[in-house]
Amino acid sequence: MTSLAGGAPRQSAMEAAALKLLLLDPGDEGTQRCRIGPAAFSFLGARVGAPLRVSLPTGSCLCTAWPRHDLADGYLQVDLSCSTAGVTARDLRGLTLGLGQLELLAHRRLKKATVRVVLKSSALKKSTPKAVLQEVIRELLRNVYVALRYVVTVAPKLENPVVYIEILSVDPLTDEAGLITPQTSIKIKEVVTLEWYRGLSEDKAKTSIAGLDDVEKSLKEMIDLPFRFPKTFKKLGLSVPRGVLLIGPPGVGKTLMVRAVAKEVGAYLFCISGPALYGSRPGESEENLRRVFEKGREMSYEGPTILFIDEVDSLCPKRGSSNSAPEDRIVAQLLTLLDGVGSEGKMVVMAATNRPDAIDPALRRPGRFDREVSRPCYSYTLFFFFLF
Repeated sequence: MTSLAGGAPRQSAMEAAALKLLLLDPGDEGTQRCRIGPAAFSFLGARVGAPLRVSLPTGSCLCTAWPRHDLADGYLQVDLSCSTAGVTARDLRGLTLGLGQLELLAHRRLKKATVRVVLKSSALKKSTPKAVLQEVIRELLRNVYVALRYVVTVAPKLENPVVYIEILSVDPLTDEAGLITPQTSIKIKEVVTLEWYRGLSEDKAKTSIAGLDDVEKSLKEMIDLPFRFPKTFKKLGLSVPRGVLLIGPPGVGKTLMVRAVAKEVGAYLFCISGPALYGSRPGESEENLRRVFEKGREMSYEGPTILFIDEVDSLCPKRGSSNSAPEDRIVAQLLTLLDGVGSEGKMVVMAATNRPDAIDPALRRPGRFDREVSRPCYSYTLFFFFLF
């Protein structure tokens, strides 16, 4: 990404800027366009039509940068015609992303691409000649940006037998975006039916957090019940959860579990990285933190909301060292904001860390992150701790 004046801390503050996802304009359906405001264009250093990767709670999508018609900042509209498997428009309902979740990509023209084609029915699989299907696929993928293992969703038309096109391999192999041109050689490796493909997708989804089913269930129950019955909890004198801390080594699925739980309970999810909240000028980090909580409260007015802070240990180290005055102020600000989270059960603050000993102890006192649930992860001797 292109740095702004003020260096890395200022860039991190920009990354924390919230973008509210709006419904896609009908005219943009199937165009692979991502509508953003002037500030986002400036921050990314993007030109019109440049490929972007948008990170979403359930995966990511590949789209192209286009200006909003009203030139308004703070909003985002995304066409999901090329995305990772399982990403749907339903997952975007009420979602807010950070500007740092948009990544400007370089791109290469592809020489070859191998695909899996998904047809509407087995009858179409038998009746559609391979040569005709080859031409249909070439036309559907013309001038489309793709990435390895991404799925291109085809706009539904009566005469079109194709539903999805999965990218199995590309040449040259790249981690960036690959552009399919009229000169790209496209090979169809497999033709399957929609029923078969849905079954495969469901199997993948079930194994995505394998080994953590019990932990996910416990966490979901702790959050879901207060979300659904806040008045009952209040009448019974039961405490409504305000914060949940996930502790575990890198790569075991802490962030993935937060996304899965949010999807299961039907809550809005606002994700932010702890380091992205740091600012360059005195007081800017605290201001960014207050803005994040204010945004979370605004979202909670529309429905249950989970505010998720990743790498919270970088934001709230232990206080007391002689040269840690800025960090001490941030810790104090977070503690104040946590204490101010309402007891009506509309918003839960979740955080993740792999260094629990580095966190200020005040975060784990009653009313903040204070209860623990532990489960083993696979064959590791390490444990997850969910504090609530």
